[in-house]
Amino acid sequence: MDVTQADIATLRTEIGSGRLSVPQVVEAHLDRIAALDAGIGAYVHVDADGARQAALARPAGPLAGIPFGVKDVLDTADMPTEQGSTLYSDYQPPFDAGSVARLRHAGGIVLGKTATAEFAGTAPAATCHPKDPSRTPGGSSSGSAAAVAAGMATFALGTQTGGSVMRPAAFCGVAGFKPTFGSWPISGMLPAAHGFDTVGVIARSANDLAEVHAAMMRLPVPSAPETVPSVGLCRTHLWDTVSEEAARVVEAAAQAFSRAGARVADVPLPQEFAALTAHRRLVNAFERAANMEGWAGAIGSARTESQEVFSRGLTVDGASYIAAAAALDRARADLDALFGDHAILLTAVTPGVAPVGLGSTGDPRLQELWSTLRCPAVTVTFGTGTGGLPLGVQLVARPWSDLQLLDAARWLETLRS
Repeated sequence: MDVTQADIATLRTEIGSGRLSVPQVVEAHLDRIAALDAGIGAYVHVDADGARQAALARPAGPLAGIPFGVKDVLDTADMPTEQGSTLYSDYQPPFDAGSVARLRHAGGIVLGKTATAEFAGTAPAATCHPKDPSRTPGGSSSGSAAAVAAGMATFALGTQTGGSVMRPAAFCGVAGFKPTFGSWPISGMLPAAHGFDTVGVIARSANDLAEVHAAMMRLPVPSAPETVPSVGLCRTHLWDTVSEEAARVVEAAAQAFSRAGARVADVPLPQEFAALTAHRRLVNAFERAANMEGWAGAIGSARTESQEVFSRGLTVDGASYIAAAAALDRARADLDALFGDHAILLTAVTPGVAPVGLGSTGDPRLQELWSTLRCPAVTVTFGTGTGGLPLGVQLVARPWSDLQLLDAARWLETLRS
């Protein structure tokens, strides 16, 4: 068995039976990193000695011995946290981020810190796509997605303010989960736009996403997924940005749900929800600039894209911010008008496959719509497009319906041909 391709449940079983040891699992992943990462750039810091020591310490818990990566905007007490920026070179936090600490307490073993766009923003990391180095892996959780896709971590923590978990997971052909806003701890996370900031996870399958969510929320290990009775196909006001091949994958997922017995119907986006993209842009700009204000004296040392984000945010006045934020709150209060009697919405996650070039991480709008509404969202791979590269779909649920959402994603994965 290739342990760098095994899922969490399999590793737990093999470790529990004694057929595998935790040091063997960790060493296999460290070997994989040593062999591949020079050409991918998923990690900015690998703590091989720390991972080996943790493996020898007989970790206990639902994730005992499972190796994972941590996006480098989340604090780690035993490794630098550099935020993808020279402004934080060699910065050593005194404590772990809450999310990191929680997973360590569940038995997980940190392999290292994964590359991020500067300040989890628009200045891309140097990471390339593990299947085509000429293409972006997405961002800002670039290293987390690339590490998982290349077998260099069983799962990895990311963060999402717009689309920073979902987009790289979809581009790299793995699974991504952004939980309900506020449900996972954000202590020790670099604040970007605090009205949207969420810690999430990237893994090889929806089953693994469910395992990590259960550990994070102190819930039982998930059992077999339940079927979902009703799925709404929501094309949104951004459907004209979706390529034909990406649209075909979404339609294929809808047909798979229907053949398996789910009731599937079109769900139009209410007209007032189409304004969310513009409102979100204002709120994001204002909040990002506010959170960067402490660096104002050193902002000239940041990358050009980050300087532009800061400057743009300073042009948004408080009255405009308040009006846009209030509009977002009204939309969140009216989610029943969008979902109707559907438990899950199915929609596109990216306009297409990962774009060529490393100067951008791709279009975030299809993902950020749901971050704006603070809904939980999942992406799973459901086909391929140009060059055989992966294409994903996005599933969304009402806030606090994370378990039902993960069940739907796990079920959909069983329906892939």
